[in-house]
Amino acid sequence: MFGRSILKADVVREIRALPAPNDYLLTLGSTERLPGRFSSDTPLFPCSFDIARARTAYVPDLNFEKLRKEPFSYPYAAREAKTVLFVPWEMGQYNRPRATTDPLYVFSPGRCGSTLLHKILSAANVCTVSEPLVHIAVLSEVYRRHRVVRPLLNFATRTYARDLVNAFGQGCVLVVKLQADACWAMPPLLERSRERRTIFMTRRFEEFARSFCENFGATPEDLVKRYRQSLRCYAYLLKNTDCHLVRYEALIERPGSTMERLAEFLGHDIPSDAIDAAMSVHSQAGTPMERATEEGRERWRACRDETLRYWQASGMAEVCSILIGY
Repeated sequence: MFGRSILKADVVREIRALPAPNDYLLTLGSTERLPGRFSSDTPLFPCSFDIARARTAYVPDLNFEKLRKEPFSYPYAAREAKTVLFVPWEMGQYNRPRATTDPLYVFSPGRCGSTLLHKILSAANVCTVSEPLVHIAVLSEVYRRHRVVRPLLNFATRTYARDLVNAFGQGCVLVVKLQADACWAMPPLLERSRERRTIFMTRRFEEFARSFCENFGATPEDLVKRYRQSLRCYAYLLKNTDCHLVRYEALIERPGSTMERLAEFLGHDIPSDAIDAAMSVHSQAGTPMERATEEGRERWRACRDETLRYWQASGMAEVCSILIGY
């Protein structure tokens, strides 16, 4: 069915990056140890899903202190990976001891300061990671089109999440800042989660639309659709979880009091020097999104009026006022 034997995983070592050009095959469940530079007792970072073969790619030997500070974890893991272990889903959690807790997720429409929030939490020594691909399997075409495999993909997602917790160390709450498209994935992500708290971060629609359009380009319809889905996500979180709202404008204008409330919610101190340190540097520093281009600014100027007209006509402005208070 999966194009491989069950309970078998490939350990792939890149020829260009490592001195030994051999590939290894490991039969999981036996007493055999992982070959090469890492052992089965070493926590591995779950990196991505291989849905076609029902397995998850794990990366060993990463510097988790650096990974915790990265604005985007997947590009860092992909860049640093020299060995990749593909673990079949039927194996369950790879990292030991098995985690019994789930991450605390941060949802957002994107382009609203969630990377800045992640940097503040990281500076405050909160256990946190930014944009792992935990939600990708439940947003896949396979998940959408084939109901029969959804339980398997849900199981793989829960396994990924708990191995993520274990990779960063049990005994702390792992705060996971999600990618913006995770706003479409909240039910399967949270349905059987043992962590009932969530965080939702947002900003005013016009500023979200401007930033998104300048950096990525989008039609007025797409901008409204993305923000509308984030409002639906927030409504779901309010109904089904203990959700803490963070407004970007409040974080910028009143960082101390905003983070004080978040610290109380998390049960973890966020000192003022951590806030100052994180806010003294552009949150996207060193990434392609550090600066908007003139081309991007021109894109926004060209579609701004139409976007705002579409926003008002959609009725979402009133919904946003009720839900968020904008």
